This record gives sequence, C-alpha cells and structure tokens, in this order.
Amino acid sequence: MDKTYRDLLDHINTLEIIDTHEHLPSNERDRDKDTDIIKEYLSHYFDRDLVSAGLAKDDRQRIIEEKLTIMEKWKIVEPYWEVSRFTGYGRALGIAAQELYGIDKIDGATIEELNNKFLETLKPGYFKKVLKDRCKIATSLLNVETLDKDYNPKDERSIYCDRDLYSPVYAISDLVYPDLWAKIEKVEKQSGIRITSFDRWLEAAEVLIDKAYKMGAVALKNPLAYQRTLKYERVSRSRAEEEFNNIFDTKHIPDWEERIAENGKAFQDYMAHYILDIANKKNLVLQIHTGIQEGNGNILSNSNPELLSNLFLQYPDVTFDIFHISYPYQNELTVLAKNYPNVYIDMCWAHIVSPNASVASLLEWIDTVPLNKISAFGGDYLFIDGVYGHLQLAKKNVAKALSIKVGEGLFDIDKAKEVSRMFFYDNPKEIFKLKIEV
Repeated sequence: MDKTYRDLLDHINTLEIIDTHEHLPSNERDRDKDTDIIKEYLSHYFDRDLVSAGLAKDDRQRIIEEKLTIMEKWKIVEPYWEVSRFTGYGRALGIAAQELYGIDKIDGATIEELNNKFLETLKPGYFKKVLKDRCKIATSLLNVETLDKDYNPKDERSIYCDRDLYSPVYAISDLVYPDLWAKIEKVEKQSGIRITSFDRWLEAAEVLIDKAYKMGAVALKNPLAYQRTLKYERVSRSRAEEEFNNIFDTKHIPDWEERIAENGKAFQDYMAHYILDIANKKNLVLQIHTGIQEGNGNILSNSNPELLSNLFLQYPDVTFDIFHISYPYQNELTVLAKNYPNVYIDMCWAHIVSPNASVASLLEWIDTVPLNKISAFGGDYLFIDGVYGHLQLAKKNVAKALSIKVGEGLFDIDKAKEVSRMFFYDNPKEIFKLKIEV
C-alpha cells in the first residue's frame, strides 16, 4: 500500500466529521426494535441491488414483513447477496460487519453470529457509540419532514430530534407537492392555518419555514426529483392558483379513503420559486436531490442538475448544496460548481453509489473547482451501521484521490491533509453556518 495514501488515511481517521445528510431515526428510542440483521440491512439501498440481481420483490417483502428465522431469510437472499456484495452498497455493509462486529464476511456460516451480535446493539447508547465514538461525527444534518412533537417515527423524522447527534434540515416536499389531503391537513395542523384558498397556502408555507428556521433548521431540502423534473419555471400567480384550486374537488371524499389532491406543474413551479424567495430572505441553504434516484426504476433525466440553471441564475444569494455528486451527471455538476458562485458539491450517498466515480470526480474537481466548494461525506442512510460503513469508504476514497495528487506533484502531503480537513469538516461547517467547535 502506498505510504502517502496510508499517511493520509491515518490523518483523516483523526478528523472530526460533519455529515451533510442522514435519514436516521430522530431519536435512538425511535429505532425499530422488531428487527434482525437482514431486515435492517435490507431496509435501504442494498436490497435494490438484490432486486436488480433477480430477487423477487415479493420475496423482499417477505423478508421485511414475515416472521422467518434468520437462516430462512438468508436462504432467500444468498444467491443475490453473493453477486452483489462488491457493489458500494454491499461493501459498506461488509465493512460494518467486519469493523463493528468482528465478522470477516457475511455468509451462511456467519449470519447467525452476526445477527446475535447485532441484536445486542438494540440497547440504548449504540447511536452515540457509532456516530460519536467510532465515526467522530460532530453533527449529522438530519432530513426532517415534520415540525410536530407527536410524530410517527416509522414514517417521519421530526425537528424534535436528538440535537447532540443532529442538526435538522426541513424538507419542503409537502409545500411544493401536496398530492394527498393528508399532507394538506398536516400543513394545517402544524401552521395553525386553515387552508381555504391559495393565499392561505402561501401564508402557511411561510409560517412553517419561519417556524423551522426558529427551531434550528440549518437548511431546506428539495427531494422532488423522485416525482418530477428539476426544471422549475417561472409561472404567473393566476396559473398557480387555478391549479391549486383543483385540490378542493376531492375534499368531500370520506377520510377512510386516500384522498388525492390534484396539483399541476405550474403550481409546483410557483411554490418552488416562492420558497426560494423565503430562503433568500432568511439566508437559508437549499439542499437538492440530483442524479440517481433510490429504488428500482425512475426517470433519470428528471434529476439532471443542469435543469436547475435558471434557479442558480435567478437566486444568486441562495446557496445551493447539490446532492449525490449528481451521479451519473457529475460532469455537469463540475461545470455548474465552477461557473456559479452559489453552487456547492455534496458527496452524500456518492461513495456507496460508486466508489470509483467518487475518486474520479474528486480528481476532476481538484483540477477544476475551488477546494472550498466540496463536502466529502453524508451517510444518507436509514440505519446506523450503514453510516459507519459508508464513512470508511469515503475516507479511503478521499485519501486515494489526494494521494494521487500528491504523487503528481500538485501539492505536498501537508497540503493534502489540510484539504482533507476542508472536505470533511471546514467546508460543510462554513456552507451551513454551523456553530460547532472541535
């Protein structure tokens, strides 16, 4: 192993980390206790590789929902696990098993022992042990969907989260894309405003964002590339209001049925601009999902970051934190971050999506983009072990890219160590204006 790489990795292992994006439970007590190692590890990401490899979706659901023994579950997934273990998702889990549980390889001979050790972690204190003691994460930016204390931990993350572990980021999905009356009623409850008109909806949106801001949200998040294109055009208020009024056509449907709230692209586009205007006034960062969508199947072209260019131009004082290196549109993101002072690169999720693309992108960005525009890590996981495994991959990828640049003579190892701290700590601290010290 190259000495420069080893020295850099050793240095990175001493650093405090700022984790730019997570979906972990709001509080450790919200963690699912009715679980096992396979159910937990297939609750996010790796299960999609198994489905891509041939695992039937019905079998995936059986593993999650039915009371099967750990060996019964393993027999279902084994052939697909074996051909997927070398993906970034699989490698992150392998690292977690090895370094958190002392299991060298997840297979039929070790799965019961691994499961027994995993069940011991359901006791209180494991989140702190992993995030603070093992990962040295100063804070994780937690995606929160509700401002309510009385939240459903299975479906939502709340701004009433563990502030020793997290800094909340408020997701604006319900305000831009309220496709169900349940979401409109949620907005009513949390804003205290009865939605009787488009004016009241705009008022509620501003009230909720102001409330989130006062409750400590460090950013807003737009994840809607899963549902629609990232092209948010300027539209007239009258068009947006006309589309919004369609929601009232289904208000009469009984509440034991799922009531669809019809809203169109013009309304959504208007709301995105309206919220950006609020973010501009409050100096809030906007995190945006771009690139690959989690799951099996979607319209990838909806998530091309180039579609956001009009927003970058029209809101020059808003900081845009662009998620997931926009993979596979990382080259487009490179140019956007180079050309726009308000566009920043976020590597959350990226190291497990493609470790190789992450290293190649870092090499490209060091040549192309100012060093203060890159945040190296966001776990982006629903479960705690995934965060650990992902971080270890991220550290190795950054060490590898920087060691290559040292070998090229671009800078010496002391500068490379300084840059590594920028990527993992200094940059996200500055971008999100975090008041933390190490």
